[in-house]
Amino acid sequence: MSAIQIPGLDIEERSPGTFRVRVRIHPFFALTNTFGNELAALGWGCQQLERLHALHKKLSDEARLPGAPLSRDAAQALGLADLIAGDGASSTVGSARAASPGDEIFVFEVLDSYLENEAKELSAGYVSRARRLKDYFGNVVISSITTASLKAYIDARLSGALGPGRSKTASYATKNRAYQRNLRRRHRGVPVVPTPRSFELPCSGSVRHELKLFRQALRAYAKRDDGRRERIGAYVVTHPIVCVELPSPGEPRKRRISDEELSRILAKISCPRKRAAIMLCIYTSIRRAEVISLRNEDINWSESTVLLRAPLEPDPTRPGHMRKRRKTKTVARDVPLVPQALELLRHVCSNTNRPMSRSTTC
Repeated sequence: MSAIQIPGLDIEERSPGTFRVRVRIHPFFALTNTFGNELAALGWGCQQLERLHALHKKLSDEARLPGAPLSRDAAQALGLADLIAGDGASSTVGSARAASPGDEIFVFEVLDSYLENEAKELSAGYVSRARRLKDYFGNVVISSITTASLKAYIDARLSGALGPGRSKTASYATKNRAYQRNLRRRHRGVPVVPTPRSFELPCSGSVRHELKLFRQALRAYAKRDDGRRERIGAYVVTHPIVCVELPSPGEPRKRRISDEELSRILAKISCPRKRAAIMLCIYTSIRRAEVISLRNEDINWSESTVLLRAPLEPDPTRPGHMRKRRKTKTVARDVPLVPQALELLRHVCSNTNRPMSRSTTC
């Protein structure tokens, strides 16, 4: 990084004898160029900076200055692209290399546009993954993302240098369990000792999901409209984020819970319905969300099956209608029941008519 510090002007030494200069004045899009020496980069940058300040004042006096940051496409639609770029903004005279299509696209623009368009209805995990990527890469253009920088990110995440990737604040359920446990201790006169919350290092699967999100976001950004696809489509295909080797997905589970471990778990649970839910999971291999959504009418006693219903949510495109919940693995289907599962369900249904839902308390 150059020692020259001028607001709106950044000069970076990309390789020995190659300097990249970037000029950006809010709300205009960035102007970039590459030169063989720092003095030439500084001279070009100062010229563009002075010109953009003059254009900023002119548009402000004419009440035509946009309030939101302008992309190149948005500036083109407003008829400002040529004024912002100027006559020499894309010139490569004195340049060590031709300007890259990625010099004008920032990482935060790619991720934000993906969350706003393709991923706006997906799980909250996408937002947290994008936030971690923006914290690390967000203020750079995608042309500065190299294979080496991606590997450095992977190493930093896996070593814990960037934090555990989880919230440092305990969830409500965790806080409530600790509160109830401490309340019981106070009633018994047992001293309450705060327990520090421990964090595990992020696994390779988490980092893999983050880089896959980056890859999906860049591809979606490139193909969102025909003009952009023609301009940067070929560049995106060979970008390091698309070609880099992702971390391994992690080791799969290789063993089933033992009878001894299961007995110890059940012995600690006082609620008979919760014990029944755990045993039903073991008998049928269905998911937790599927177990707690079961109702009496879902059980077919004559056929020895149970109907699993896909969870629904309001359809934003059709008010008053429901649709299958996004990002769920539950599929509506009939699951056969072994005799032990049937006997367990008969016992539960004979004691109560309530479903095994989250609202049921013991």
